[in-house]
Amino acid sequence: MSFLNKLLSKGKNPPVLSGELELLNATPLWYYLLFSFSGGLLFSVALPPLNLSFAGFAALAPLVWCAHRLEWKRAAFCGWVWGLGWALFSFQFLREIEWIVPYLLAPVLALWPAAAGALISLAAKGILYTPAAANEEYETRKDYLAKTLPWYRTLIFILFAAVVYTLIEWTRSRLFTWNDLSITQWRNLPFLQICSVTGSYGVLFLTALGGAALGCVTLKGGKLCLIPAALLIAANWGWGDYRMKHLMTERDKTWSPALIQGDLSQRRHSGEKEFKEALYTYISMSYKAAKLKPSLIIWPESAVPIPLRSAHPWGREFAKEFSTLMVNCRTPMLIGALDFVPLSPDKKNFGITNSALYFTSEGLLKYKYDKIHRVPYGEYIPFRSLLPEFIIRMIDMGRDLTPGTNRTPLALPDGPKISTAICYEGVFGYLTRDFARRGAEVLLVLSNDAWYPRSSEPEQHLANALMRSIETGLPMVRCGNNGGSGVVEPDGRLSAFLDVPGEPGRIEIKRGRAMGIVPVKYAPLPQKTFYVRNGEWFILVLFLLFLLLGGYGYLSFLQSCRMLPESSKVLKKNR
Repeated sequence: MSFLNKLLSKGKNPPVLSGELELLNATPLWYYLLFSFSGGLLFSVALPPLNLSFAGFAALAPLVWCAHRLEWKRAAFCGWVWGLGWALFSFQFLREIEWIVPYLLAPVLALWPAAAGALISLAAKGILYTPAAANEEYETRKDYLAKTLPWYRTLIFILFAAVVYTLIEWTRSRLFTWNDLSITQWRNLPFLQICSVTGSYGVLFLTALGGAALGCVTLKGGKLCLIPAALLIAANWGWGDYRMKHLMTERDKTWSPALIQGDLSQRRHSGEKEFKEALYTYISMSYKAAKLKPSLIIWPESAVPIPLRSAHPWGREFAKEFSTLMVNCRTPMLIGALDFVPLSPDKKNFGITNSALYFTSEGLLKYKYDKIHRVPYGEYIPFRSLLPEFIIRMIDMGRDLTPGTNRTPLALPDGPKISTAICYEGVFGYLTRDFARRGAEVLLVLSNDAWYPRSSEPEQHLANALMRSIETGLPMVRCGNNGGSGVVEPDGRLSAFLDVPGEPGRIEIKRGRAMGIVPVKYAPLPQKTFYVRNGEWFILVLFLLFLLLGGYGYLSFLQSCRMLPESSKVLKKNR
């Protein structure tokens, strides 16, 4: 631990509070690291499968408490350790791909909370201290924080910490969004209704605000500042409850698709036996579904592990059996399947796509959607040339999938306009918002969580996708290979999920083979939510707050520096 202390103490200390590192040696660094790690653990237990949502409101508290007491390098290290406590445990499902994956991923994901810890620490020196107090000796400053600190500075600091953390998470959402702080509240539907106004970032911000307020209770005015934070959280909860009770949706139309949940194992490297099992499972279940007279038969993502329009003998068998099915059933179908897209005008080079294909009752292919937001290191490998070969061998699927560009909803005859997101895409608010802006009346998500047959990933997947319905005000139909097939209502309630007899647990995460019609009520030309109309305006507001509050802290810091020369001599003498 002494090595870490030396490592984190290298270089010039900031001019303000320069004696703090030595004086803080009275509290060993491991104490702060352990406390930070416990905050990350609180975060992870608030997520599925434990779903202890109340812990989400306290998760950020240890990081904020450590950051306001420590020099920025140590605060960044505490943030990184906090991130490890979150990522190591909440991403354990990735062991089902390769045991080492979560242990490689966690240190990378922890860089985001490390950045948050550093920024919160830097801001604390300017926001919490008056110029006079900043240049006093450590014991005097400690007494100032506990007895003299103006309450409004504590409140500003709490607000700044929540703003910074939300903005840092927003940057992560563009790369790998999964299990952010908002997901800890996925079962508290009234609290989530703010998504229709701010997107999921409103939920994230309020949850972070609760943690930041708890992290400042030891400061002067900290307990008092809990009151406005609690009132704001309670007000959002009350408004959400009111919205759910009075949500006006003119959903006077009913759509009745049939969902096929084949419950097959993961078949990335399938042989002929696995291919035929997948093909004939979905073909036979589709024959049964057609007898129910559904509006549309839906298969999940990549239901059969070979492109439908492939020249391979398996592909020809797939095409033959599927054509026979269409002739006999005369029912429109939308299937998740691998497909091709030309990469050159002469159509000599083709890329592979993860697609949704819509066929009319006559068997004509009328619509094709190719997955736009691919899974990094699953469906393509960023920075392939820079990675070690052993990592590429573990995660490479043998090819990088080609991203699609079509975002236009599919207008069904005598049915709604549906958008088709594929698996991981269903967790991205920017994408489903764009679908809603283009006229979608129902969100459709095709999924395949067969990679994770024993872990909590399917429940986490549902939790991460649920807020898309609230954001857009549209019902979401989910069709999965081995669970999570059903309807999410516009207010986030779960309905009409396929029942799997004999399976324990809640109906929406039951795993097993199932098929059935799910009634979906929708509104033609639905009213667009504030979030759909205005996008990520809330992030812009937070960024302006960041500049305003950060500017206030920086100016206070500069003013402290002007008073520094005499006090720095005293600090150096003490050292």
